[in-house]
Amino acid sequence: MPKLAVLNEADEEIPEGANSAEVVVGIADMIGIDIVNEPQFLWIAEEASRAHIPPDWKELTNEDGEVLYYHTQERKLQKVHPLILRYQEVYFKARSYTKQLESGQIGNLLEQTDAKMAAITASVMGRASKGLPPATPEVVESLARVLGVESKKEFFLFRVVKQTIEAYVEKKLDLSSVVQDLKDPMEFLRQIRKKQNQVDVIRKPTTVVMCQECENRAAVLKCEQCKDYFCQDCFNSTHATGKRRAHITSDVEQLVCAAFEDRVATCQCVQCGLFYSDEGFMHVHAWDAARPDLRNHLKRVINGLVCLECEHYNASVLCEDCVDLFCTECFIRLHRKGKRRQHVHLTIDNTGQIFRGGFLVPPEEAQVLTDRARSTVETGPWIPFRDDELNVYWYHLVEKRSVSQSPVDPVTGVDAAVGVDPLPDEEAG
Repeated sequence: MPKLAVLNEADEEIPEGANSAEVVVGIADMIGIDIVNEPQFLWIAEEASRAHIPPDWKELTNEDGEVLYYHTQERKLQKVHPLILRYQEVYFKARSYTKQLESGQIGNLLEQTDAKMAAITASVMGRASKGLPPATPEVVESLARVLGVESKKEFFLFRVVKQTIEAYVEKKLDLSSVVQDLKDPMEFLRQIRKKQNQVDVIRKPTTVVMCQECENRAAVLKCEQCKDYFCQDCFNSTHATGKRRAHITSDVEQLVCAAFEDRVATCQCVQCGLFYSDEGFMHVHAWDAARPDLRNHLKRVINGLVCLECEHYNASVLCEDCVDLFCTECFIRLHRKGKRRQHVHLTIDNTGQIFRGGFLVPPEEAQVLTDRARSTVETGPWIPFRDDELNVYWYHLVEKRSVSQSPVDPVTGVDAAVGVDPLPDEEAG
C-alpha cells in the first residue's frame, strides 16, 4: 500500500513501522501544525506518517505531472492527500479541546454535572426523609437532562428514569452514582425499544395491496391476464367491453380497516362486527362526537396476542405486575424464582377473553389491560406522579403541564391510569 508522498521523497532509509524526524516534520507542515509552538500535536503527524492510504483512493498523475487522488466510490478527484484531510480534522479537534481545557470550560462542565447531581440527590433524599414521593416532574426532568434523555420524545426512557429514582430510594442505593450506573443500560434500552417498535408485539402484514387503477381503495381482485390488482368498481369499468370481458380473475384476500382502506385491520369491534386498524377503531369509536354511544364499544384483537418474550407463540398469560404478554413456557421460565413468583397472572383463552382466578375479567377492564400490554409507547406522553398528599396526577412530557383527571392518549387510546404504580402499603397488602 502506498505511503504519504513526503515519506516517498525521503532519501534516508527508514525501518518499517518508524519514520524519520524530517518526514514527521514535513507531514506536520502539510497538516498545518506549528511545530515550534505546538510540539504536543506532533503525535498526529507521526500517526499520519504510518497510515496507509484508504483502499477506495487511487493515486494518479495528470498531464502536467501533478499528483491527484481519486475516490472510486464517490468519484471525487482532489489534489490534497486524503490522509492529510483526515488528520487535519484530528488536529483541529485536539487543538479545540486543549483550548477548552486551558480555559476551564471542560472542568466547569464536569463540575456542573456533579453540582446538578448533588442538587438532585439532596432534593430526592430530602423528600424521602419526610415520607413524600421521591420523584417529581422537576426532579425527573433534571435527571433526564443529565442522562441525555429527550423527555419530549423518549417517553419510555423518561418512565425508566422515574422508576429508577424510586427504586434507588427504596433499596437505599447511592443516588449520586445513577448516571454512571445507567450509562450502558440506557443505550441498551434504546436498542430494545427500537426492536420492540419494529416487531410491534403483534405480527401482521404492514401494507395493503391497493387498486392500481384508482390507487384509493383496497384491491379485491387480481386480473390473471392483466396481472394487475383492482377494486370492484375499477375492474367493472375497465373490463366491461372488448376482449377484457373474458379475463379471468382471482380473489385478493386481505383484511382491511373499515375506516382507512390503506391500513391493515388489527382488531374487530365486538358490537359492530367490523374490522379496524388500531387508529381506525379510535377514529370511529372515540372521536366521533355525533355517536357518543360508540365509545362504549369493545375491540377484540385479531389473530390473538403474541408472546412478548419469544415473539413466536400466542400469549396465554398476562402478568399484571410486568404488564407483559407471555406464552405459558416463557411465563414459567421468567417467574419461577425470586420476587416474580408473587406476580399476579391472568389467563387468556383462545377467544381472547381474560380470566383472573377462574373468573372472567369485566370487558372494560380487560380492554385496558390488553391495550396497556400491547402499547409500545407506554401510555404516550402522560406520566403519573403522586403529590405530597399521595394523590395521583398526570404530567404531559411534551406540553409540560399537569392534570388531576386521568387522560386518554389520542394515539394509543390507552387510559393513562394504567400506568399508576400502587402505594407501598397497597403492595404490602
